Amino acid sequence: MEDIIKYAIIADIHANKYALESFLNFIEEEIPVDKILNMGDFVHIGPHPKEVLEVILKDKRFLNVLGNNDLIVLGRRKEEWPAGIERHRAWTLDQIGSPLLDELRKVPDSMTFKTKGKMILMLHSHLYSLPNRSIRDNILLYQGKSLKEFVDDYPDAADIILLGHTHEKMYLVTKNKIFINPGSLSLTNKSSISFCLMEFDSDDINVTFKSIPYDSSQLKNDYENRNVAEREFLLKYFYPFI
Repeated sequence: MEDIIKYAIIADIHANKYALESFLNFIEEEIPVDKILNMGDFVHIGPHPKEVLEVILKDKRFLNVLGNNDLIVLGRRKEEWPAGIERHRAWTLDQIGSPLLDELRKVPDSMTFKTKGKMILMLHSHLYSLPNRSIRDNILLYQGKSLKEFVDDYPDAADIILLGHTHEKMYLVTKNKIFINPGSLSLTNKSSISFCLMEFDSDDINVTFKSIPYDSSQLKNDYENRNVAEREFLLKYFYPFI
């Protein structure tokens, strides 16, 4: 029997347990996967940083990399933080607590592994080790750079590059590389989650984007009841539909 490998690709959960639960329920009931590839930004902005972090650290299907917001929570690269982030960061740290924070520190900025001879690179937007680049930088295509500059921003050895950060879906094939951004699992400007399924079947790679509704009716109450710092701004900017 042919060995088929199935991955779910997600990004930008942003501490929204309802979106994460809906995603997990879907793959349990509809399309079981071998691994869940998480492209970062999972413990900031939303009202459920502890619950989300507990799930992705305990569920052995998850492979995780850090996003720019996760780096902020960890206190890294402070000179690049946006203004006014400290109050929400302090609230997030209080919610997470020291033991889980120690586990978060073990999550890498990027990860590579091979499947069916293809080198897969997981990262949030770009390699944070690149000189003269900020954690707040968007991918180069979103900075008005050329397609060549965008492709050359990633290692030659990578065959498939998985990204997040923009909250927008992307599927791009160029120079023998595949670029995939699944969109955001929670910040989609409506009550739906976006993610991607990638299946390796013999020499074929099949990619399917999914967008399914979820129940966000309790989100606003959770922001209020948990006294989330800067909640007025966060709700207005990230969840205008609730």
